[in-house]
Amino acid sequence: MRNVLLRDKYIVSAFVFILLVSLLPACVHTQEHSKEHHSPPTQQRFDDIETWVKRFEDPERDKWQKPAEVVKAMNLRPGDVVADIGAGTGYFTRHIAVAVGLSGKAIGLDIEPGMVKYMEEDAKKLQLSNYEARVVKTDDPELASHSTDVIFLCDTYHHIENRVDYFRKVSQSLKAGGRVVVVDFIKDTDFGPPRDHKMAKEVVIEEMQKAGYRLIKSHDLLQYQYFLEFGT
Repeated sequence: MRNVLLRDKYIVSAFVFILLVSLLPACVHTQEHSKEHHSPPTQQRFDDIETWVKRFEDPERDKWQKPAEVVKAMNLRPGDVVADIGAGTGYFTRHIAVAVGLSGKAIGLDIEPGMVKYMEEDAKKLQLSNYEARVVKTDDPELASHSTDVIFLCDTYHHIENRVDYFRKVSQSLKAGGRVVVVDFIKDTDFGPPRDHKMAKEVVIEEMQKAGYRLIKSHDLLQYQYFLEFGT
């Protein structure tokens, strides 16, 4: 009788072990899926151009984004060279081109060829010869050393990976007295992207300081976004 009980015990144990092993891949898959679901993406693709053009160029955006007022607050000078990183449709780039005049240059940089093509056509339509567009890498804006007066990013900072290293690289392209301007969504608001896709202003300032910058100005202009200027 004792041997029978031991035999049955071993059979049950073996069955439980086999069952756990068979379920393990499903458990791992579930955990990985959960991790992916809750980790906010940094590098987002914008290759569905038509959809994003409708969103970026929506006339309603002007009411809260205030592009003309933002560019005016940047105090750009005729002759300045300004790089707009993550320029998208050139929503800000065209305003910058007007602000710096024909002696200056506004460069719209984006990782999506479709966006760059849109900007090139936009520049021709507006007859702005100082409005350029370039495709760049996700980890390098590919700007020449000491070539740029202002680096501008709107709704782009939170998409960049390895930001401290990225902006250390960016600093090499700035001229003496050059600035980096960051406009992005306030984290503690339901306006714009989901909260877990946004970055707190304090985090941006901390990362930029680690990259070798100092905050030189914070504008109180936009309701849903912070507007920060950094110098080296």
